[in-house]
Amino acid sequence: MKNKHIVITKFDHIQLDVADIEESVKFYSDVFGFEVKEVGLRALTRWVIVGNENQLFLCMHEFPEGRGVENEGLEITHFGLIVEEFDEVLNRLKSFNVKLFYEEPVQYHSSRSIYFLDPNGYKLEISEYIGGGL
Repeated sequence: MKNKHIVITKFDHIQLDVADIEESVKFYSDVFGFEVKEVGLRALTRWVIVGNENQLFLCMHEFPEGRGVENEGLEITHFGLIVEEFDEVLNRLKSFNVKLFYEEPVQYHSSRSIYFLDPNGYKLEISEYIGGGL
């Protein structure tokens, strides 16, 4: 890396908990013109990624009854950023004594991500490609 800071090149996505995935997709489609980019099921939780032609993305995970934990309702769970020189980011984060969720980047179908918390407990995801390469 050319300097001590991690260089963010783009905002990638916001991940939301939603109560009804179809209703949420319809809202973001009708109001903002977002289109479904990808859908899936992870650990019995339905999810969808919607976005527009400007590569703005929302990832939504469905929790019809809330999260099932007292005082833990639906929330924005994290936000994603795109960085330069992804392969060096892991070492750079360690040099800042950042507590990582996983020792190695998570490999998705078309991109890798690193997850960690900021000092306030906000979860961040750093990825190498916008929208996971969508």
